[in-house]
Amino acid sequence: MQAILPVQTRRPIKGWLLFFLVLFLPTHSTAADTKPRMLGPDIPYSVIKDTHSRLTVEQAAQALESTPATETTTLSQGYVPDTFWLKFELPPALFDGQARWLELGPNFIDDIRLYYRPKGSTQSWTLKQTGDLRLGQSDIDYRNPVFIVPPPEHQNGYEAIIRVQSSSTTILQATLWQPDKFLNHATATTSFWSFYFGLVTISSILAIILAVVLGGRLLWSVAAFSVTYVFVASIQGYINWLMPSLGVPLQHYLTSALTLTSYVLLLWLCVETVDMKRHLPWAYRITMTIGAITLLLMVLIPLDLYGLAVKIQALFYLPTSLIFIGSVFYVWHLDRYRPSTLLLGLSPLTCITGSLLGLFSAFGWIPFKTEIYVIWQYALLVNMLLVMSIAVYRVREKKLEELEKHQLASELKAERDASFHQRQFMGMVSHEFRTPLAVISGSLENLRYLESDNQDRTPRYNKIQRATDRLVQLTDNCLADARLAADNLYLDPQPANLFEVIESAAALVELTDTHKLILSTEGQPSDQFPDSQCTAIIDTALMRIAFSNVIDNAVKHSAGGTIQVDCSRRDGRIAVSICDQGPGIDEENAEQIFERYRRGTHSNRGAGLGLYVARQIARAHEGDLKLLSSSSEGSCFAFFL
Repeated sequence: MQAILPVQTRRPIKGWLLFFLVLFLPTHSTAADTKPRMLGPDIPYSVIKDTHSRLTVEQAAQALESTPATETTTLSQGYVPDTFWLKFELPPALFDGQARWLELGPNFIDDIRLYYRPKGSTQSWTLKQTGDLRLGQSDIDYRNPVFIVPPPEHQNGYEAIIRVQSSSTTILQATLWQPDKFLNHATATTSFWSFYFGLVTISSILAIILAVVLGGRLLWSVAAFSVTYVFVASIQGYINWLMPSLGVPLQHYLTSALTLTSYVLLLWLCVETVDMKRHLPWAYRITMTIGAITLLLMVLIPLDLYGLAVKIQALFYLPTSLIFIGSVFYVWHLDRYRPSTLLLGLSPLTCITGSLLGLFSAFGWIPFKTEIYVIWQYALLVNMLLVMSIAVYRVREKKLEELEKHQLASELKAERDASFHQRQFMGMVSHEFRTPLAVISGSLENLRYLESDNQDRTPRYNKIQRATDRLVQLTDNCLADARLAADNLYLDPQPANLFEVIESAAALVELTDTHKLILSTEGQPSDQFPDSQCTAIIDTALMRIAFSNVIDNAVKHSAGGTIQVDCSRRDGRIAVSICDQGPGIDEENAEQIFERYRRGTHSNRGAGLGLYVARQIARAHEGDLKLLSSSSEGSCFAFFL
């Protein structure tokens, strides 16, 4: 390898002089050189590839002599290990008798060497060297390497050669500036990037605070995504410019590591914006696995295999991006085309599109355009602010939902407590009613016996008896309701003949003269079958209440006729049907009548507790009570035990 020629030493112009020079530097120039000249679009060049990086500048100059200067685009070769030599001319017309400042970049190129000498001369080349690994050596104190090229002393101008070599993508931008125009440009761009990084610093701090306070994977992904702005600062050359005293190529390693990390963080942000873990768990697993593999690729950077790492990462990133694009529209469909869902998904999608264009440009698949990288860096900021805003909005909605659930739970608990205390009160009152009702009933029996010869008072005694029996039945229902609602309900199941229980239940009801109770088994008179045919293991006291409630309804809601009680076996269970000849029950009330304190439309009597208690008793026996049929000719209820 040829030894590097001594670098011409110049005292760099410090950043604090920029403002002074903008104000006082003369600005006379011709119309032909009022805008900067770019290598490629404005200054054509020739290029050769040095595969083994063995050529000297003289050898490269000789090889370039036979290569025409026909290249008119920015050099962009992708991730290749080769060294490239470019040759071009700087005629005197570009200088107008004044020095020009040559800005080189981008900042992540490892090694850039500029050679120039008067055209056609054989004197030694003037060498200026910069690059990411050389901490951006420059004549001007600026984030990009800037070299001062004096006006040529000969009419032929300069011939110039640039040697470019990089472990990253090989791209070269070279812009020839008038000093005053460059200072205006540098002041404007520095102001913009100062505003940019100030804004992203505030938004990053806010994202971290929100993630800590509100929590949630989406906000944490937004907070982690803030690392991407360090990547932007590295690409823009701010790391070496602001921290030159470190003495190590920190910017070089940050750019390499954060290239891989930024794509992983972007993918994480993408999967969280559409809640991929909940909606598409298989896609979530694939994406996160690819992200983990991409992070592992960073071990290739110290092995000088960064180009290979980026190629592998790109191989994974392309299909993963397609998965995310499909996920956005799928989740949007699941969310019933909610605008905020689409907006939340399209925001990182814009970053993915920009990153893909940047990736294609870095690989040399599409022409290099500075605007691609600028738009991508704008999109990062807009995406972060937008996602953070929508995330906060969604977290707020979630918190409100949780608050509503908490309030609802509190209200339900209060209602349960009130219902519990109500049942306790009803049970206590009903229990206390039993003693005076027993006294009334006993006294009534004594009066009947003592005045058995007084037929005038018998109707009154019967009326008192019916009222007493009604109170007893209501008391039994209240006690049964309180017992059934208790957490520690205890049943006393014993084998019992259901007909005997039904007859005792009917005795509680006291059928009128216009009603007739008929008991049957499988549709045949019950006395033709043995007692075991209609025997079940039940809590007799509770089932007596259940049967009496249904029979009582049949009596109350029919003017007369037959009350048919039939016992049969259906699907291995005993079914006891009770059918009347009343007006029937409307279809819309078929289930409501089994609710507590609900009555049918044809009823204006009772507390609406009988059928509810009867069904709960049946279900306590692992059975049920159902309305089998109902019409204008009567209704039919059935216990399944």
